[in-house]
Amino acid sequence: MATKPITLGIDGCKLGWLGVWHRSGGLLWRLEHSIETLLSHHHCDRAFIDIPIGLSPDERRECDTAARQLLGRGFSSSVFPTPVRSVLAATSYEDANIRHRKACGRGISKQSFFILPKIREVDTLLRNNKRWRGKLREAHPEVAFNGLNAGALFHKKKTPEGFEERLKLLSTQDSRVPTLVDKILRQTLRKHLLPDDILDAICLAVMPKGGHLRTLPQQPSKDAEGLPMEICYFAR
Repeated sequence: MATKPITLGIDGCKLGWLGVWHRSGGLLWRLEHSIETLLSHHHCDRAFIDIPIGLSPDERRECDTAARQLLGRGFSSSVFPTPVRSVLAATSYEDANIRHRKACGRGISKQSFFILPKIREVDTLLRNNKRWRGKLREAHPEVAFNGLNAGALFHKKKTPEGFEERLKLLSTQDSRVPTLVDKILRQTLRKHLLPDDILDAICLAVMPKGGHLRTLPQQPSKDAEGLPMEICYFAR
């Protein structure tokens, strides 16, 4: 019998990064400050991470626009505008705004600026360690949840109803999920990791059970560093 691929789901959090490995033998998790340290702990055949990877030089990414359209009103705001590549060199919000306006004629949102260090960290990894290219790919938890549930999400993820809705959905993919969520909640501090971060990482790990790999857009283009501007998800 062929061994099922081990999938790693990764979500950024206040401390750094949460990783969940989905294997036939169980679910493993790690919380680490750096992405390189996280990736060094356990083998995986593929990894999906909730962070922009391919970066446009001067315009909006087609994958972000497609993701917002897929999620529709009420959920599209979870897809933050992705900064252009030149902003990675910014040293302050003011500097980032100047660079962003020079590149594309508009400023950068505070949400996008706050995740710049994580975007820079993953970009550096993929440029310097090419064995992760094609293996570590961009995904978005809300797009992944949408694919798992055939487009039917009813509550925002940060509400109690949204948490329960997503936890129930993940439990249909793997019955061990509630136990893992409870374990992570008991063993971590909320100043380091939020409950929805846990569900997001688990979702990216178990989403291959939801069907076939798809990308937004269907034929992604690549940025100046050869990195695909895509959002991966699985659906029937």
